[in-house]
Amino acid sequence: MAKFALLIGVSEYSEGLRSISSATQDIEAMRRVLEHPDMGAFDQVTVLSNPDKGSMERAVEDLFTNRQRDDLVLLYFSGHGLKDQTAEFCLSARDTERDQNGELRISTILAASKLNKYMNNSRSQRQMIILDCCFSGALVQGMPIKGELNIQEELGGKGRAILTSSSPIEYSFESEDKDLSIYTKYLVEGIETGAADKDGDQLISVNELHEYASERVKEAAPAMTPKFYLSLEGEDTIYLAKSPLAATNPIFIYREKVREILDEWSKENICKENFNRVERNCLNELRNELDLSLQEADIIEQENLAPFRKRLQNLTEYKATFRELLADSISITEGNRRRLKELQSRYGLRDEDIQVIEEEVQNEVYPITPTIPPITSPSAKIAQILHSIKTSKLQNFKLNLPVSIGIASIAVVSLIAISRPYIIQSDCPKQTDDFISEGEEILNNSQPFNKKEGTEYFAQCDYQKALLRFKDAWQQDRLDPETLIYLNNALLEANKMPYYTIAVAVSIPKNQNDFNDDDGDSRANEMLRGVAQLQTKINLGLLNDNDPFLKYFPDQNFINKKAINGKGLKVVITNDENKELLAKKTASSLSQRPEILGVVGHYPSEMTLATVDIYNQNNLVLISPGSTTSELTKHPRKNFLRTVFSVEQQSPAIAKFLQEKSIKKVVGFYSEGSPFSESFFNSFKTIFTRPPFSGTVVKLDEFDLGNNFKAEEAIQELRKRQGKITEKIGLVLFPKAIGDAQGDAIRLIKLNNSQNWVIGSWGLRSSRTLEQINNLQPFQKFVITVPWDSLTSPNQDFLKDAKILWTTTSVNAITALSYDATLALTKALEKANTPTRINILEQLKSLDFLVTKGATGTIQFDENGDRKKLDGKGDPQNPPVEFVHIVECRTLSSDFAFVPIKYPTAKDAGLSCLNSPKKPSP
Repeated sequence: MAKFALLIGVSEYSEGLRSISSATQDIEAMRRVLEHPDMGAFDQVTVLSNPDKGSMERAVEDLFTNRQRDDLVLLYFSGHGLKDQTAEFCLSARDTERDQNGELRISTILAASKLNKYMNNSRSQRQMIILDCCFSGALVQGMPIKGELNIQEELGGKGRAILTSSSPIEYSFESEDKDLSIYTKYLVEGIETGAADKDGDQLISVNELHEYASERVKEAAPAMTPKFYLSLEGEDTIYLAKSPLAATNPIFIYREKVREILDEWSKENICKENFNRVERNCLNELRNELDLSLQEADIIEQENLAPFRKRLQNLTEYKATFRELLADSISITEGNRRRLKELQSRYGLRDEDIQVIEEEVQNEVYPITPTIPPITSPSAKIAQILHSIKTSKLQNFKLNLPVSIGIASIAVVSLIAISRPYIIQSDCPKQTDDFISEGEEILNNSQPFNKKEGTEYFAQCDYQKALLRFKDAWQQDRLDPETLIYLNNALLEANKMPYYTIAVAVSIPKNQNDFNDDDGDSRANEMLRGVAQLQTKINLGLLNDNDPFLKYFPDQNFINKKAINGKGLKVVITNDENKELLAKKTASSLSQRPEILGVVGHYPSEMTLATVDIYNQNNLVLISPGSTTSELTKHPRKNFLRTVFSVEQQSPAIAKFLQEKSIKKVVGFYSEGSPFSESFFNSFKTIFTRPPFSGTVVKLDEFDLGNNFKAEEAIQELRKRQGKITEKIGLVLFPKAIGDAQGDAIRLIKLNNSQNWVIGSWGLRSSRTLEQINNLQPFQKFVITVPWDSLTSPNQDFLKDAKILWTTTSVNAITALSYDATLALTKALEKANTPTRINILEQLKSLDFLVTKGATGTIQFDENGDRKKLDGKGDPQNPPVEFVHIVECRTLSSDFAFVPIKYPTAKDAGLSCLNSPKKPSP
């Protein structure tokens, strides 16, 4: 027995059919699992991407020709399924088109009758057809489907299994942004994880695979109804793939328990994003019994929760869209109603879901008036009952309160009994130990008594007590931005103020030695300071001057305090510990919380690349204050923006500096494999070796910072090369921010001892660098490129506010850029009026979006999400790359300081330094 597969994906069409971006991704994913020797183990897998009709038909004919009786033959198609003028089902191709009368050209489609002929002529008695078709694609473009579509009748036959993703009146729910279609996604997941193996016999039958994918699809999009037809002789199924997990495997057992809980959700029509306390405790006990790691259990849970979270997001997005339309006009136009119906189909929502959503929004936007027409829907009946109570009370004061409450309660109970389209459950007490917090747990390792008590109260939703504890903690430590964010959040909740919600993603490692501190605090705290500073300005804008809370808040006299359209700002913090797996987990969790409208983060390019596509799949904008990698310029994501300039924008400034020093030859050092470090080196090399610089960039044998780098050997090789040429040689250092790469760079600078000019990247501007200096001599020819410096800031108001909040004007560029990322996001919230994730992104990417008073200057983004090169007036200028150097300046914490190179000394820069002698070396 041999196994053969033909995978056809059509994403590009001629005029008249909409494109399906996921189709070509679908076939690559199917190829991956079918070819894998431990999964599908197919002998031959042929892939056709965007074929014309002729190529497609020849490939189909080859698939079924010259096969043996027991060969397994699989045809997979992702694209538009259509009906021609005779109402026959057919597969579309890249060149499928209509004639002048609007009818499909027969020569450009593969009819079911022709496909059936190839199948009937084949000797194989084990034939499998998978159709992930968007049958209603023709309908969208004005090509009506004529008559009923009966796949079983047109393609069925003995020895065949047919799987379809949807019925002819449904969309084959396509995910956005080059993701897989939802049906194929779960087919692939069922094979790849072994989750489709229901009985644990380590074989995945076609029945099991379809059942698994169908259940997952219905959890995410209940209106979709995947179909399955099977007709075999002599056996009851076809085994498509192998599974690594037996029924006794701990992972198999844990997955079945998770499925048991989620199946109950499906039966009860519950839609939520996480397990409740009882379910969580049950799973934790089982995990301990099975001796599964947290990571193994989490992977299983995230896979199975994903459909529910997707559905919750779709419900929320539809509700926001409908609310925005209704706010603009009391009635929905025919065109908008048609588009809402299309949106409902795309989201896979049922009519009963839509009915309840729209009635809820109508009652919110336009409260019930004295005249109510007869309505029969369950939720509208409640409105009638409550209205009658209100009217009766106006006409007859003898109706007492208990009776009113009783009638209302009966109405609510009746609704639950009659219709439960979806249920969104409360989140109190709040979940902890998930690396995500809005105030319920401490993430940044600072745990004073009042702060800890505040988180305990917040977790129990006792916001008033939490507010008082966070207030005390903030007054005790004015440098802790996490406390200030939690204080703001508790203020909003305790006073029931309206607010928008965003998140900030930071990296706080368990072991502080694993991450280079910046100016005495971690980069995470610097990011949080920028976010907290703007959040505080916004939320204080909600308070009156005589508000009693102001007495608890020191120095609240901020410049231009202003709320966002009368609302405050809640900030959710997430910590990925600088681990990609954890970053993906927390990104997934944030994405599934519909109230979160945008994310500020991440700082390291590694974490940004690990998560950007997860946010992208969920239409969640990500604005990074620190990720400079060129990967996000070469392969832009629609949801990604950054307030820091990319490496492509910084590299010309470095090249110009070297040119001014008459340096034509450069030796580069970077961290191989690091998205930031490697892309910076490659970008600089491209710029420096081309006109007008026309220089040379070389690597030594020893160049890899942070990966067993030997600084002594690198210097020895450099001196040998230098002895053979007369040209000046400069060094560029682009160490990654993780591990000891920056320590390697400092050792190299010391060994160079100012013989060559050295330019370092932004991460070297850190307290760790200053701590390693005993003698300034080796650093005389060392400069660092930074995106911003407080001594040359274009926005002095930002620095004044920083001094009020943090009691210091020593503000890092990370704080300023994080402030600007938050500012851009809040400006989009303000302009969107009724914000949704989608229209926020549209605002940020619009040509007229402009923020003129950012901490680092004017903020505007290009089509790739990179920051535009503008000055305060909006005129083009060079990227704001500042070069800083190290000067002597005795303080309580250090003997040295960073200042812009235009200031030769600390005194010239206006720094206050001590006159005491230099501290002795340890």
